[in-house]
Amino acid sequence: MMKTEITIIPSTNLKTVSVHKIKCMTCLRRYFWRYILNLEAKSLNLNFWYGAVAGAGLEALVLGKDPEKAMIEEDKKRCASYEVTPDNKDEMCLQRLILASFICDGAAGRPAVRKMRFRRSQKQIKVTLRDSGLLFCGTPDAEGEYMKRPMLFEIKTAGQVTNAYIDSLSFDKQVHGYAYAKRLLKEKTLPECCYCILRKPQKKIKKNQTISGFVDELTKDFIERPDFYYIFHTFKLGHLSVSETGADIERLACILKNLYESLKIDELLEPHNWPKQEDKCYEYKGCEFLQLCKHPKNWQLYLRFYKQRTMLYKEEKSELWRQK
Repeated sequence: MMKTEITIIPSTNLKTVSVHKIKCMTCLRRYFWRYILNLEAKSLNLNFWYGAVAGAGLEALVLGKDPEKAMIEEDKKRCASYEVTPDNKDEMCLQRLILASFICDGAAGRPAVRKMRFRRSQKQIKVTLRDSGLLFCGTPDAEGEYMKRPMLFEIKTAGQVTNAYIDSLSFDKQVHGYAYAKRLLKEKTLPECCYCILRKPQKKIKKNQTISGFVDELTKDFIERPDFYYIFHTFKLGHLSVSETGADIERLACILKNLYESLKIDELLEPHNWPKQEDKCYEYKGCEFLQLCKHPKNWQLYLRFYKQRTMLYKEEKSELWRQK
């Protein structure tokens, strides 16, 4: 293996797929960095951090637990796993105050939230796909009831929520993929999904405005415009839409498996055999692997900014070329 500041333990034997893996196929070079070399940025991604902390708070709120405590615990867990830059520290101090108001004051006052019941949350689903024989893994946010109707729940944060965003949920791979997995397991599937979208505040601190004044302004906005910040969109997990999504997952898993099988080990570990898709480089404020792609001749020098990816599922470890 190459000499770097980190020990790279690549995955060379595909055995598992997830919706995240499948979606990453839109840029095969990004897939290579993340799921072959198993890299992720050392520095904390503020967008992911914000979404995780907000999600933990809303989940605790519905479960009747202390949302502030849940957010603090999630915050500590994220900060312990990644490097936090001085600039990020200042921004996170402000975001923590915003999140406390956003969840504890704003979301807690929503009638829709009071009509939610979570029976179980963060329970992994694993099932063998029919066509490829690969293990499909996923983790629904929660299952329970909404307005006394059986419901699958998915919690997301988003800066912008457009009509196209809402329309695309009717064939979202994540929630329909969970329903398809349940079908393969011959378990009872939930007939509907409640997509809980927490719109991230886009307001900025005004000149000479204090932080407490800014948070008070936002809190007031949460209360006065709740439908803008808290969107609870329900839709059917119909037989046809689940079948269509299942067909997509099955076929994409086969394509990925065939790609692995077509390459020898040294070819599998060659980034040029995983072509990049340049129109994906600047999505979501930029790909975390952009600097590796921008320096194709000496990309290994930039590995100091990365660490080994945290495996979400224990089965992923069986894919590793050299196990610890």
